Amino acid sequence: MTVVALTLAAGGVVLVLLLQQLLISGLDDSQTARAVELSSQASAGNLKGVIPGPAADTSLAQVISATGEVIASTANVSGESPILSRHPTARIRTAQSITDSPLDTGAPFRLVAEPVNLPDGKGWIYVASSLAQIDAAVNQLRTLFIVAIPVVVLFIGAIAWFAVRQSLRPVEGIRRRAAAITSADLSQRVPIPFGTDEIANLAATMNDMLSRIERSAIRQQQFVGDASHELRSPLAALQIQMDLAISTQRSGENSIALIEMREQVARMTILIDDLLFLANSNEPTPMTLPAQVDLDEIVFEEGRRLRALGGPSVTTKVFNAIRVRGSFRDITRMLRNIGDNAHDHADSAIEITLKINGEFAEIHVVDDGAGIDEHDRESIFARFSRLDDARVRDTRGGGSGLGLSIARQIVESSGGTIAVQSRADESRGAEFVVRLPLVL
Repeated sequence: MTVVALTLAAGGVVLVLLLQQLLISGLDDSQTARAVELSSQASAGNLKGVIPGPAADTSLAQVISATGEVIASTANVSGESPILSRHPTARIRTAQSITDSPLDTGAPFRLVAEPVNLPDGKGWIYVASSLAQIDAAVNQLRTLFIVAIPVVVLFIGAIAWFAVRQSLRPVEGIRRRAAAITSADLSQRVPIPFGTDEIANLAATMNDMLSRIERSAIRQQQFVGDASHELRSPLAALQIQMDLAISTQRSGENSIALIEMREQVARMTILIDDLLFLANSNEPTPMTLPAQVDLDEIVFEEGRRLRALGGPSVTTKVFNAIRVRGSFRDITRMLRNIGDNAHDHADSAIEITLKINGEFAEIHVVDDGAGIDEHDRESIFARFSRLDDARVRDTRGGGSGLGLSIARQIVESSGGTIAVQSRADESRGAEFVVRLPLVL
């Protein structure tokens, strides 16, 4: 609209100036023709006193002698002094605009001075006309542009806005669909608009790219799932053989080594179970159908499990019997992962609180450990994430770095949120807050 406005304004100025120049040029031509006619009559000595013709209030003519006397003039300026106080310096035809004229019209005049040879010497023919009509025509055109240009600009802007909006509507549809596609569901595709233009080609290219990404993700998930399944059997067999060897082995270095190896196998088994869970959770069909889950029972059971591990004291506070919708196994696994994290990093105490906040159930897991820096509070939920030594003290032989990532995935698949923050009482430690929608 700015470009159109500037273009129309520049064109309007040029057109007004051209019109003004064209009208003035036409007036000069008509006055020159009359001056030539009067020149021929004056040369023959036929003009004396009053010049014949209509005595209009907007035009006049004078015949001036070499001494500056008015030999003849139109009736409307009879007895007046010459229009020009001084003759032109060169004896050539000239045209000029003047503001002072014997006719009191309030508008400037256009004057043509024509040299003439009179019977008694050289003289001049002055023919002048008012510019009032030309100024009125130019002003009307200028006013028309002042009024019309904004209207035209708004009209063109409205048409351009509608046309661009219609042409970009497929782009907005592609953008919304692309924003909705996540790693959880790569089967979606962007809409392809009708036609074979660049936007349609872009949508088709994006769909091809999404297809390649989906195939790659499926192959990766299948590989992780297959590898996890294949590794579980030999690890289970190895675990049984070690248990048998430890039970038949007398105390000694070999027995201690077998016990350490068994712990490492147990850790590897947990890691493989976590990988298998992640692989299965990314599949299009859910692993378990959601149902109503008694969240208070899961919290009580987690408190008993943590107390059985020994170490920090565990306090459980449940204010309501609460039900949420989800998988009992998955929610139990989620809370166990958070509880293990708190157990690994607490100094002396863990507190688990369950309460209702609006339409959500809130689980607060608080420990008195080293706490988590604010800039690390998001990264701890990434897969295989590890922090510095202040948060890696582990009483269970080390974690896989997948526990909190799995916890977040379970919470978000249930329609909830999980976050970590400083303790509400501003004491040393960390506080995990899980919010799950209630069954209403």
